[in-house]
Amino acid sequence: MEKKIIVLAVVTVCFFVTGCASSKDGRFGILSGLIAWSRQDWPLSASAFLETANGAESAGNRTLKDYAVFGLASTYLAEDEYDSALARLSEVKQSATPAIRAGVWYQAGIIAYRRGQFEDAAAFFRKSLENDPTSADAKINLELSRKSLGESEAQKSSGASGFSESQTPDQGTETIFNLVRKKEQDRWKNETDDSSVPAIADY
Repeated sequence: MEKKIIVLAVVTVCFFVTGCASSKDGRFGILSGLIAWSRQDWPLSASAFLETANGAESAGNRTLKDYAVFGLASTYLAEDEYDSALARLSEVKQSATPAIRAGVWYQAGIIAYRRGQFEDAAAFFRKSLENDPTSADAKINLELSRKSLGESEAQKSSGASGFSESQTPDQGTETIFNLVRKKEQDRWKNETDDSSVPAIADY
């Protein structure tokens, strides 16, 4: 569904370009977490982001904490720890920068999609686009979520195709075996019919 998640990198670049942090150490903590994340070193990435978030909270730097918490959530998402990722995403304040808010909703959409909650996923990707209308990934994933939702509803309304819903699994298996037996019998019958034709003597 989704390409490699690059929202973390985009948000971090915005962070450095705009100079949102007043603390160089905090920015290096974010950069360290990002480098570890790009190398898929999840323990080191989580450690760097967590340490930066705790330091930012002690210093009263809300913006730095939002970036660090977002990075930590991204690390948990990469490890498929959805509940932990959602818990961290919920810590990001509404007053966060638009780039962070867009990333938070985008990642919530990824989690909802992976869990098969396509309606929620579509709503989250829409919210991501409200904060960053230029995000091509959010647009693509919104359309994929809508398509998956439509397919899911179609399957629910039409029921299982093929066998009737009243059949038990044993009846379905028996039907398959009967078809296989019939095909085998037809094949053997055709082979015996061919062998009953008298061979022409070859002198």
